[in-house]
Amino acid sequence: MLIKILCLGNNDTDTDTQVSCLALQHQTINHGLVTDLEFVPQLPGYYHTTILDITFGGIIQLAQHFDQVIMLDQPQSQWTHWKPLLTTYKVMVELEKQGITTVYRNNSNIQKYKLFDNIVIENKSFCIYPWIEMTEDEGVLTPCARSLKTVTTLAKLKSWKDDPDYNALRQKMLAGERIPDYCSVCYDYEDRGIESYRQFETKDWISKLDINSIDDLEKITHPYYYEVRLSNKCNIKCRSCCPQHSHLIAKEFKKFNIIYPGSLKDTIYSTLDHIDINTLSKKSRVYLTGGEPTIISDVYTFMQKCIDAGKTDYHLTMCTNGMKISDKFLSLANQFSDTNFSFSLDGFGQVNDYWRSGSDWDTIIKNAHLLESHGHTISINTVPGIYNVTNLHLLFEFLDREFPKSTIYLQINHLGPQSAFNHPYPELVLESMKRCKETKVYYSDGKSNKSCIDSLYNHYSKNPVCDLDSLREFFTYNDRLDEVRGVRLGDFIPELEASRLLLT
Repeated sequence: MLIKILCLGNNDTDTDTQVSCLALQHQTINHGLVTDLEFVPQLPGYYHTTILDITFGGIIQLAQHFDQVIMLDQPQSQWTHWKPLLTTYKVMVELEKQGITTVYRNNSNIQKYKLFDNIVIENKSFCIYPWIEMTEDEGVLTPCARSLKTVTTLAKLKSWKDDPDYNALRQKMLAGERIPDYCSVCYDYEDRGIESYRQFETKDWISKLDINSIDDLEKITHPYYYEVRLSNKCNIKCRSCCPQHSHLIAKEFKKFNIIYPGSLKDTIYSTLDHIDINTLSKKSRVYLTGGEPTIISDVYTFMQKCIDAGKTDYHLTMCTNGMKISDKFLSLANQFSDTNFSFSLDGFGQVNDYWRSGSDWDTIIKNAHLLESHGHTISINTVPGIYNVTNLHLLFEFLDREFPKSTIYLQINHLGPQSAFNHPYPELVLESMKRCKETKVYYSDGKSNKSCIDSLYNHYSKNPVCDLDSLREFFTYNDRLDEVRGVRLGDFIPELEASRLLLT
């Protein structure tokens, strides 16, 4: 046997044992574990690695030096966590797309992923959320945080499994009936060729809950996922944000009579009272946002309540601007065993600090490393928009160097005049997207990450015509913010300032 084969498996000794058996069977050698993504095999035989030893993008790079890549058929119960198994499957799918010879399609451990991959592609409505997520605003329940349409209310909800309003929604989804009143955000993503929440989260949750078929959904009797927006208390003022999500913006807009250019719903927030702490388990997730969770007192109260109840092994995750990690907050967080902090970074260095007014890049990065040093995982949430679409590669290249193992999530800017799809200089966007594609974090297993970069690249490859009316609206609003905040766009993002000449 003169070929070189890379095997992907879990981080248990079983991987080395299976690879040794394969090598013996084919009368060759198991050369052992590879942990260096720059490794180039010199001898034929078998090698192995894991998604925990080398990142997604690193394995894509490493695989180019092998004749074949095999995913070992190890059941989910043998993996230390459900996520590495799912991510390894996604690595294999990507390698297959790139023309690498792969062996994994007949594995028993990935059949549920294949099944639900097909379901979310063929059924344009199905989403796991109505079976597992409870999102509440002042007693009103919606299918998810992106949906504004009410399913039912807490007062009316008697049984999560048997509620008639939730079941009516679930049946529509199973039948493939598109419901734009509930799900327009995901439909818009998919229309642009971007992986949506329903597509990404469905696969995450069927892995987390070990769901192997549609019939298994009937076994779910209580929510596993709570997404909670507690208030608009925040310590920064993002240019894409609004008074509903930042009390500082609310004060600023009132003082200077600034009108938000987007649509606003009634200001309603949730509490943590509807979370049944007794049902929280390793399969549960609580996602806290705001405002800024690290400065909201109810977050501290809830964490202490969980600690007192001995419920600290569920997945606790928060969206944070990273500016304030107090000793008290860190002490509480350290008592939870499965935590993630999603740092919002919308550009590299001064771009981030300009877009996210009140941010300090060095402080944010210091706090991210602080949390990592205490064993917490860090993910990065980035919003591609007109501010960063020509310089996004600088952030990606930084993350490649500084946080190579962190998951990257991309979320399209919802404010029309700031759209990432309406920059007047396509050539600059294309260059930035090309450089993003050359990073290893481009392959990060985060929602919309790779597909969003691909969508932007494809959009600007067609040399689109910029909507100058929308660009003019952008400058009108942004200039007003610059005026009251005492800064100038040209000092931070000169290529965007230069596009003002197109309006004269």
